[in-house]
Amino acid sequence: MKICSVCGTPKGLTKNQRWLDNGTIVEAKNPSHRMIFIENDNILDVFKLVEELVGLSLEKLVIESQRKATYNYVDSILPGFVKKIMRATSYRPVVRNLTVLGRTFGLGDVGILDMHIKGGEGDYVKLGIRNPFFLPAFCGMVTGAMEVVSGTDCSISYEEKSPGYYEVTTFVSTHPKELAERLQRRTYASKPGDAALKKCAGCGGPAVLADYDFDLDAGMISRKASGRRMVLDGPAEFEAILEELERELGEDIPGTLIEAQRRFVKRGFYDTDEVEDIGMFRDHLALRGFGNLKEISFADGRLRVLLENPCLHLLLVGLVLGFFELVFSREGHVEWELASDGDLTVEVSPR
Repeated sequence: MKICSVCGTPKGLTKNQRWLDNGTIVEAKNPSHRMIFIENDNILDVFKLVEELVGLSLEKLVIESQRKATYNYVDSILPGFVKKIMRATSYRPVVRNLTVLGRTFGLGDVGILDMHIKGGEGDYVKLGIRNPFFLPAFCGMVTGAMEVVSGTDCSISYEEKSPGYYEVTTFVSTHPKELAERLQRRTYASKPGDAALKKCAGCGGPAVLADYDFDLDAGMISRKASGRRMVLDGPAEFEAILEELERELGEDIPGTLIEAQRRFVKRGFYDTDEVEDIGMFRDHLALRGFGNLKEISFADGRLRVLLENPCLHLLLVGLVLGFFELVFSREGHVEWELASDGDLTVEVSPR
């Protein structure tokens, strides 16, 4: 993988993803597929808190939703003729390239252990991964990629061989069709915007990526100043999981997710400077692909935020609520609206 000599970012990452002026990140070959660049602990902690609050494991939902999203992604980046040649000759080069892609995205130290693909029911691919970013999501990614490679339905199993190291095996099989049909991917608004980030002169990606360390051997991305681990992933699969939870449980899943994110922010993971400085907060959201900040105001003790092209809007509501409580050192009451055109308005007042 070639590295940009100016900002130190893998060139494949900034070639295959586009940071647009409207605060979004999209795949270069499939602009309808949104991506996010997010703190890994944010994903882990929020899902852990949601599991604790609803009293259920989300593993199966995460695996299935990520499987669908990864299938769509890999299917879009592999031309049809490549898939035909691959299935007639060898899968190994494509599988190897996908493991490199996983390292680039910060998924963990992943490599091929074994594979047997002859076009039958006994086909499998076994991978080893150290320090996966989110094990259930990684399992879903492996399954979705294998389905594109093999052209058949696949399932997954994993085993922890030593602390932090897992063997993950995907094999030709069927998966629950009812769940697969219910987990539908969200579509997002895409208004033109004015949230352009300064570009790197070397690779054309955001120049601020120079503030991050890309360790391709370890498959990890981290912010140099804080050591926070980052990961590049899609938001739609996570939203599908939460919508399915709401449909199944009939509980206040939106409120649960907002509360989980509020608790995460209140633990001091983010700096209050990132919201008190409007320009910094706008760039913070745009770099992560969360949308285009159009308005942020403090008046009469209230915080108001207007965001175009948002994704994971419930996380954003919890983020704003948590920031309010950090800045004003008091509990807040949040009201929010996701308009028909996709705009998100969040208002927080003292409780």
